Amino acid sequence: MSEKAGKTGAAPKPATRVKLDYKHVALASLPFMGMISFWQVFDGIVPKMLTGTFGLDNMTTGAVMAIDNVFGLLLLPLFGILSDRCASRMGRRTPFILVGSVIATFAVPMIAAANGMESLPLLIAAILLTLFAICMYRTMTVAILCDITPRPLRTKADSIQKMVGYAGTGVMLVAIAVMVPEGDRPDYLPLFLLQAAFILVSALVYAWRVREPLLVEKMRRDSLAMGIEESQINVDDSPKAGGRAKITDRAVLFSVAMLLAATFFYYMSYNAMTTNISRYADMFYNMEGGSYAIINIVTILGALAGYVPIANISLKVGRKKVAVASALVMAAAPAVLWLVPGFSPVFYLVFLVLGVALGGVDMCVYTMLLEVVDANSVGRYSGYYYTVSMAAQVATPILSGMVMDAAPGMLFAYIALMGVLLLASIALARHGDTVLIDEVERREAEYAAQ
Repeated sequence: MSEKAGKTGAAPKPATRVKLDYKHVALASLPFMGMISFWQVFDGIVPKMLTGTFGLDNMTTGAVMAIDNVFGLLLLPLFGILSDRCASRMGRRTPFILVGSVIATFAVPMIAAANGMESLPLLIAAILLTLFAICMYRTMTVAILCDITPRPLRTKADSIQKMVGYAGTGVMLVAIAVMVPEGDRPDYLPLFLLQAAFILVSALVYAWRVREPLLVEKMRRDSLAMGIEESQINVDDSPKAGGRAKITDRAVLFSVAMLLAATFFYYMSYNAMTTNISRYADMFYNMEGGSYAIINIVTILGALAGYVPIANISLKVGRKKVAVASALVMAAAPAVLWLVPGFSPVFYLVFLVLGVALGGVDMCVYTMLLEVVDANSVGRYSGYYYTVSMAAQVATPILSGMVMDAAPGMLFAYIALMGVLLLASIALARHGDTVLIDEVERREAEYAAQ
């Protein structure tokens, strides 16, 4: 509980230990699982379609793969604002989640069907429709968790959502490894039908078990029981309303700029790997068909294993130290993969450690950014965060595609360079560290004594 909360409004009540509603958090995370698992199929298989079936060069393939991020730049803020204004009896986020999921269910298999028909215009049309559907509910899969979780418990809820989401992603990676046969032009339709079913079932279970308005009301009651005023719950964090408070301290502004730069280079690094690893593994690791997915599975296992320990460590030593250490790994691990030729089973350990580091940066940089802004500016700076991340994901498929065309063996050198720039950006940020756990416990004891 913050000191500010204890100094404003009515006399504070002793804080109540409200437990996180793990069941509903997990159920509300299902659309996120269906959505995020799609990107492994899209990023891994569609480039193989474009180069294998249609003979496009790597730079053109990278441009096509960047379309989803262009869509994100334009559509994610729009649908976010529309959901904030939604007054449906089902809630603000649920209508978008359900409609977007249904459209995606029909659109996803069309991508594989178009590839089988060798129709590039139909393939592009199917990709555009699918990306529109995903953008319709992509932001809502995260916003719903904030809507139903009291503020002090949101970090823990976020870790649950990530574990649910990436567990589903792991399932689809296993499916890629098993269902994609070797050969120049395999039949991808069974895999894409499974992905569509995954999206649909996730949405149906969500619609069956999650009642958004009731859970939002429960969140408000739980928050009041924790001593949080209603006015603190109903802050308008939408990008349109934004925060009216502006940061005037130049040192803090510089830290914000560095954290946004760190976000940019994180996605420049990570997306370059996810977009190109299927072709790189085919060229240099002799991993044909869907066997490259083992690399992604190991990387995701590393991230999953690291989420909870990293969150606990950051409370002990601070977010910045964890973020710097993670960024150092994101610079060193790709350098090892670049400098050591061929493939060795030891590389799986490198990818495992790299996954832990990816999760560490992912959790720490965003929370560092929100730590330095006013509570009424969370939506505004979250908008900056996602705009920067999307911009990176537009640029890096094209740039890394150019690297793959000119010198494929330099892919991990490019990724390592992005890691170095990430490390420098985090190191230069002087604000945004967390309150350490000892101080949290002292403040809670003081607050309860009042």
